[in-house]
Amino acid sequence: GFAISNNGYVVTNYHVIAGADSIYIQNTKGEAFKAASVFEDISSDLAILKITDSTFKGQPLPYTLKPQHALRGEAVFTLGYPRDEIVYGEGYISAQTGFNGDSAAYQVSIPVNPGNSGAPLMDSKGDVVGIVTGKQTTSDGIAFAVKSAHLKRLLEEMPKDKLPKKEWNHKNRLGGLSRVDQVKKLEDFVYMVKVYN
Repeated sequence: GFAISNNGYVVTNYHVIAGADSIYIQNTKGEAFKAASVFEDISSDLAILKITDSTFKGQPLPYTLKPQHALRGEAVFTLGYPRDEIVYGEGYISAQTGFNGDSAAYQVSIPVNPGNSGAPLMDSKGDVVGIVTGKQTTSDGIAFAVKSAHLKRLLEEMPKDKLPKKEWNHKNRLGGLSRVDQVKKLEDFVYMVKVYN
């Protein structure tokens, strides 16, 4: 999962938290925070979590949700937790639609494994273009990602009492940085979602 606000809202895949009795969000330092699901969209496999732990300290996001479509052939990268350590992967947008022609998703040529679900898919400037949802089991290197425009729509549709302040329109602070520096800054905003049933 990854932060979509500086006050503890995180997006992940619905299938990650489905049937969970309790949910924890763990950062790269190994600190875990209790969280609760506040909004679920089963059709696009997305869930919005809110960190409920009072010890959690948010910080301003260095990226924004990119509402424009990423183009076929555009380079993208992701950070996720297929292992206990955060892992970097890179690839490109290979098709404008996802599984079975789903127009709310991209097909991405990028290495993903279980544990990459809910990871941010970033463009070269470090803005979020999608949310990794899974891979095609019959083929290697083919993954799918829900488009960030769809996530933005969901955030706008969220009930007012659950809606984070619209903070995803701030400035990107990763644009001119090398990839190594982008990743270093992004790591603090990408979490391992731990689920207990």
